[in-house]
Amino acid sequence: MALFRRNKADQFINEAVEQTRGATEASHAGRFATILSAFALLFSGYSFYETVIKSADFAVYVAPRIAYTDPNSPDHPLEVFILPMTLANDGARTGTVLSIDLTVHKPRTGKSKKFYAANLGTWGVQPRTPFMPVALLGKDTWSQAVQFIPRAGEKVKRILDMEASDYRFELRLSTASSQSDLPFLKNRIRPLDFAMQTGPTDYRRFNRTGTQPMWSKDYQSAKTGGQ
Repeated sequence: MALFRRNKADQFINEAVEQTRGATEASHAGRFATILSAFALLFSGYSFYETVIKSADFAVYVAPRIAYTDPNSPDHPLEVFILPMTLANDGARTGTVLSIDLTVHKPRTGKSKKFYAANLGTWGVQPRTPFMPVALLGKDTWSQAVQFIPRAGEKVKRILDMEASDYRFELRLSTASSQSDLPFLKNRIRPLDFAMQTGPTDYRRFNRTGTQPMWSKDYQSAKTGGQ
């Protein structure tokens, strides 16, 4: 009789342990399913933000080698910088680059000169194609060589020295796109700062379509947010 009661007690304990174990496993499974659902919801929300509601977010890339020319004369310079570049819209909404401004700084003297995007294509190509506003869909890119000429009224006649030297460039975009009152949805426009160097200037190379090369010291493309 005692043996029978002991067996019944052992059976009751084993059943209780199995039930507790099953409840624990079910609880763990439910918690894991909840975590997976939360991750799926977060990923879905992030994907919706990136592909639907994120405002236009422009990035600029400039090739490691650009060109300079002065087709007039040393006494009456008309400096032109030709920058092969790519514009990228990393946002989801359409945005438009209305204009591009370039400031060239000469660290040796502290002088600077302002330029604007006037034409497209490599130097010497005829007829010239004027720069026009560039509309970029979400996740779209645009690549082109852009010719920058001095702004009217610039007092610095020539920013480039006759001897080899280093220069700093500052590129800024003027854009138009749909805006939001939420800070994290606002259009972000980051300027691009980069450095270039060049050898001695020889005006004989500027005849007709000639240019003078300028290049980055590390031979890497300049890009917003990653200099």
